[in-house]
Amino acid sequence: MLRMLEVIGTSEAGFSEAVKEAVERIIASGERIHFFEVVEQRGAVGKEGLREFQVKLKIAIEEKSTGSVRPEEQQ
Repeated sequence: MLRMLEVIGTSEAGFSEAVKEAVERIIASGERIHFFEVVEQRGAVGKEGLREFQVKLKIAIEEKSTGSVRPEEQQ
């Protein structure tokens, strides 16, 4: 079973780098990614111009088994 996470990635270099940063952060946390979808792109602008690129991602990760017990097996 998969679980969907919604995360924001940022980069000063570009949208692709923002996606890579977000995906690598999830992988580094020990999650197993099956796929991702870019759902939004935007940027932040300051007094000196463009500050950063931002992407919103939906990332499908493998649901960790909780070893659940059926109600009739609980004591």
